[in-house]
Formats: sequence, C-alpha cells, structure tokens
Amino acid sequence: MDSSYNRLPYPVEHRLAEHPLFALDPLFALCRRLPEVQVKHRFGVVPDGTHFDSSLDRYRGNLTLEDAITHLEERQAYIAIYNAERDPEYQPVIEGLLGEVAAWTEALDPAINWYSTYTFISAHDSVTPYHMDREMNFLFQIRGTKTVQLWDPFDDDVMSAAQKDLLFASADACRPPYREALQSKAMAFELQPGMGVHHPFIAPHLVHTGPAVSITFALTFRTPQSDVWSDAHRFNHRLRRLGLHPGPVRHNALIDRTKAGLERAGERALRALRPRRRVAQSDALT
Repeated sequence: MDSSYNRLPYPVEHRLAEHPLFALDPLFALCRRLPEVQVKHRFGVVPDGTHFDSSLDRYRGNLTLEDAITHLEERQAYIAIYNAERDPEYQPVIEGLLGEVAAWTEALDPAINWYSTYTFISAHDSVTPYHMDREMNFLFQIRGTKTVQLWDPFDDDVMSAAQKDLLFASADACRPPYREALQSKAMAFELQPGMGVHHPFIAPHLVHTGPAVSITFALTFRTPQSDVWSDAHRFNHRLRRLGLHPGPVRHNALIDRTKAGLERAGERALRALRPRRRVAQSDALT
C-alpha cells in the first residue's frame, strides 16, 4: 500500500459484506425513505463509451425508482444511493468505515477533509461508463461480482496534462472520453464480496457487473494534499487559456503548492471584488 497509494490501484479486503444493513431489503427500504435527489436510477444496457455525466438521465426513460426496485433484474436496473451516511441508521456504520480508512491513510496522506459515499445496486451485466473522479476512492464489493478496469493517471496517453487541467476547470467540465485504444492499458480487478480496490486521484475507470445482482459501496474522499493538486490543476487551466504551457501537476511538490497558493489568492481577490448583494426586506424576514 505505501508505494501504490494514490499512484496505482491495488486490491483491499473488507467486512462490509457481513453487515446486515448492506443486504438488498434494507437498502431498498433506504431508497424509499431518502429524498429523491439522493437516489438515482437507470435501466437497460449502457455502452462502455457512454457519456458518464448524462448516462443516468439518458437511460432512465419514464420508469420510476419503484420500477427499478421491484423489477431490478428483469428491467436490468441500476440504482445509485448518494450519501447514505445522512440516514441515522447508516451514519454510524459509514462513519466507522471512514475512521478505518483515515487510519490506513494517515501516515501517507493525513487529514481527510471531505468525503462522499455511493452505494450501487446493479442488475446482471450492468456497466458504469468510463470516467474519472476528481478525488480518491476505495470501492468495496458487497454482493455479486464486478470487473473493475482502471488506468494509470500518470500515463499521458491515457489523459494528457491539458485534459487533467480542464477536468478541474469547473464541476461541469468535460471528462476525457473512452477510446478503444485505451483497452490495452487497462488494469483489471475481479472483485468478489469482501474484496475492493483503491482508485488513485483522478484515475480513469470502467466497471462491469457479473451475471448476478451486485451491491458495491464507494467511499470517495479528499485531503489537503489532493486539494493542492486540484487547485494547481485549476491554475494551470487558467494559464492555458492565456496561451501558456505550464508544467504538469504532481511532478514537483513545491511548484504545485505555489500554483495552488496563487489560485486560492486569486479566488479570494475575485470574491472581494464582487459587489455584495443588498439584503432586501423580504430576505431579512425569512
């Protein structure tokens, strides 16, 4: 782990598969009581190269979450639960897991300062399209099997320095698309219950479930170090818009910190220059 963390993917083991809250019936009950915005779903076969950010909307059609729950296999449904830790029943379990992950990573990358979780319930032969997250991730297989393919985030043939910088330009920035030429560079992990895999910072990945229902839990997180990289990427993107060609992030720690500091200073200056909105009487009364 010491040599691979945040550089290359590697397998991990866990015991979430033994926890009763991560069985299908309790998860379906969670889906029904969470706010609609926290539970996404889609149906049918999704191609590997589908645009990740629009895939849930494009493949949902007119079918409802209840359709996905009650006809999971026959409709080949996919359900994503966002932030189950906001539910009082799941909060202590997930926060306990977060504490264990923080203990694993403390010596290498201290102080987790943000996290988000995703619980995926997938029918057989489901696909999570090729994409990359803007954070780190531990993915834990709970039920069924999955093939997780990951790519080296340091390989310029997979993602160029400019593509990485653009990824941080905004939350809506385009992610680099899947290309068939990437397949020969994939690192595949065959996950069964009790197994998982570490996704390094912005490592591209593509996921296929096996022939049965799958349940997977993802813990995505940031640290002060990953925030430096994120801000350095944003600063690089600003320089590229001016026609400059900055050096890549994560090649020199001092330069990364300097870029991140300049980006943060620039953001503070912009916020200070923005005119303050006058508080209307109606605002003050709400």
